[in-house]
Amino acid sequence: MKKRHIIKTLMLSTAMSMGFMTAGALAEDVIKIGLPVPLTGDFAAYNEVDGARCMAEMINREGGVDGKKFELLIQDTGSDTQTAISLTEKFLGEGIVALGTIPFSDTMIPVAQIAGAQGVSVIQSQSTQVEMHSGVVDNFLTNVAPDPYTAAAAANYALSQGVKNVAIFTSDEGGSWSARTPQWFAEVIEANGGTLQTTLNYSSGTTDWSPQIAELKALDPAPDAVYISWAMPDIGILIRQMRSAGLDAWVVGSDGFDDPSLDALAGDDPTVLDKVFFGTLAPAVPGSRIDEFQKQCAEIDMKVSGLFPSLGADMIKIVAYGVKASGSIDPVAIREAIRSAKEIPVMSVETITFDGTNSYALREIPVIGFKDGKRVVLSQEIPANVPTWP
Repeated sequence: MKKRHIIKTLMLSTAMSMGFMTAGALAEDVIKIGLPVPLTGDFAAYNEVDGARCMAEMINREGGVDGKKFELLIQDTGSDTQTAISLTEKFLGEGIVALGTIPFSDTMIPVAQIAGAQGVSVIQSQSTQVEMHSGVVDNFLTNVAPDPYTAAAAANYALSQGVKNVAIFTSDEGGSWSARTPQWFAEVIEANGGTLQTTLNYSSGTTDWSPQIAELKALDPAPDAVYISWAMPDIGILIRQMRSAGLDAWVVGSDGFDDPSLDALAGDDPTVLDKVFFGTLAPAVPGSRIDEFQKQCAEIDMKVSGLFPSLGADMIKIVAYGVKASGSIDPVAIREAIRSAKEIPVMSVETITFDGTNSYALREIPVIGFKDGKRVVLSQEIPANVPTWP
């Protein structure tokens, strides 16, 4: 009886070992990416899920990365930082190699600190905030250039249009993106002989801009341009109320303007967008690489609309490169391979690199405007006159 018990125990132990080996083998065949992201709430427009899903599906259909398939772990944070932190801890326990989250520093910093303890990188598709490049964390990568670059590109185009006198809107609610980006825009204008006439404050969800508009109308001379780094629907309301009040100044912004709902303002009157432009992350215009990607996704019944969701594809391509170049799904090895690469092929542009920056991809900044209500690229450059930033 005792002998039979020993044999049975040995057989059970062997079966369990084989089970662990099988699970391990399966884990080696999967590239897990965690996406504790805002599917609902104030920041829902800034999640990368649709583009990430589509690109992961495309790569998986082609056999994966050296046979390894992508698996995306997606859960809604409701735009809440604490929820993002809790979900990050959950996903880390499931073997993720990288993650993306709410693209604002008050969420990204604690999430990166928690992920960093296990060597996992935060790879953001569209984060532009400078706080993430200050050295507070060492496991952060973003697919795009920081806000001073978009501010400088927009300012350079404004100068080319004869802009001299500017007013800026600032808010602390979006971190440096909403507070400092307008100031960087003004710095470039002033460095080229222009004048910052006034700085106006606002809050998220503003539906009545009449106090700020009254201050703008009182300026003498009238401003040539106003700059605000914020998003729809607030921006659309501001534009309409400015035009109704007879203010003809350029309305200039950052990537927050890069939302299809802004284009919809031109539905009844295309001229409402004639003097609107913005520096952004990548050229999402008809005929662009992003436009072609969205069409390819539609062909496989995966809808991707707008710049921010589309850029999730770049994050998947970056991870795919890291896995292939390192020959591993070790998160640290993946990050090292990404940072040392001279060229990484992505969706939105031909290639990017983190070589020389370590944490952000230096790429040409498009300035997008409108002609007859349709998007056009007004300029595209890597600005040489970017303001100093920490």
